[in-house]
Amino acid sequence: MKGKGENRNISLLNNYIDWVSILNKLETLFLFLITIIIITILLSSDGLLSFIFVALMIIVAVFLHKKMKKRKRIIKDKNYIRDRLLYFIRAQGLFEEDVREYEERNNQGNWKKVREKYISNSTIFSYKQTDKNLIIYAHKQADNFTRKLSELEEALRALFDLDIEQVINRNTVVEYHMLIAQPERLDLSTNEIEPVDSLEINLGYGVKYNPVKTPHALIAGGTGSGKSILTSVFILELLKRNVNIFICDPKNSDLGSLSHYIGDKKVATTPNNIARVVRHAVTEMNERYKYMNENFKYGSNFVDHGYNSIWLVFDEMGAFQASGTDKKSKEVVNEVMDGLKQIILLGRQSGVFVLVSAQQMNANTLKTDLRDNLGLRVALGSNSSEGYRMVFGSATPDTFPPIETKGAGLIYMQGSGKEKAQYWESPFVDMEKFDFIAELQKYL
Repeated sequence: MKGKGENRNISLLNNYIDWVSILNKLETLFLFLITIIIITILLSSDGLLSFIFVALMIIVAVFLHKKMKKRKRIIKDKNYIRDRLLYFIRAQGLFEEDVREYEERNNQGNWKKVREKYISNSTIFSYKQTDKNLIIYAHKQADNFTRKLSELEEALRALFDLDIEQVINRNTVVEYHMLIAQPERLDLSTNEIEPVDSLEINLGYGVKYNPVKTPHALIAGGTGSGKSILTSVFILELLKRNVNIFICDPKNSDLGSLSHYIGDKKVATTPNNIARVVRHAVTEMNERYKYMNENFKYGSNFVDHGYNSIWLVFDEMGAFQASGTDKKSKEVVNEVMDGLKQIILLGRQSGVFVLVSAQQMNANTLKTDLRDNLGLRVALGSNSSEGYRMVFGSATPDTFPPIETKGAGLIYMQGSGKEKAQYWESPFVDMEKFDFIAELQKYL
């Protein structure tokens, strides 16, 4: 984008030199003088010498025009963002006018009163631009425009034709972070996946997830949203890192069928087996804490004590909770939910994590205090504002981007520096080319 760099205190109260207009006038003057010279030569003399001189003047005129055109383009590019913001202030009415009176002499030498409008107050903008981002700063001045400065997202998006990644409303300034270069979507259509040497998972589209820094995950999305594919990709990425995975699939669907490869002890589909798996994960967590306390190292976690992480992948939690139809089955559901609560609240340091997957999130699926402890949250596909709110809570954005690509949605990761959920596209997988089971078997 034009205007790379930064600029401060852009307002209608500042006097800006209109270099483009000055250059236009200079060019007009030079061309006029050259035209007069050519006419004078043609009228006063003839012959080869005058022809050569006229041709030379024409060449000078063309050269001058090209130079001026280039210089004006450079100036316009340099001041592009500044000029757009000055236009924006006027178009949005972010300024105030007043009238001042003064006296001046007319042509007859008499004094007369003159009333003149002038700009008495103007919103102040500044900006900072890199190759990937443009940040517009709207500075609060405790005036009539302060409240409106936090409501400019749609208008700024139209002004620069850029997607707004996030809006940060600070005490003295509102920051609008725009994306100039869109992140690249990760393509996993082939089975050529490079080995890894860290716990960090590249989820594509500029997102790298580290469970040690951001424990636990939530993936929500309806039928056809790409939720199952993303969950499968997540499982593969975990297995590549020698993670001990346990899967709970109360619907006994695709993930439940993985018992043929991972084993019945690690894949549970019935309420009692799910309770057994969760119980095992809680026991392992407590045993790790006991060992770590006996071999105490200040600031250490499971990695420092030689443990691999454990992940409990819980698919369709809503379906599991719906299975509690009588007293006995409700006791099983309560035991499982209590175990998950312990893992979500205490599992980070011991390396025991939870991935919750659900078609629809609500307060009955997972209580909001537990949801807020899931560091990575993804909502795939289009959703209602209430649906987004059930996934992201206070991180729900004020406006929602259109979701037109399968596998796209919103993502929020605690500690990423983003206050609200952002648009995101999950890794692309062409299931006609990608053999999930063959890839899974590589890491078992």
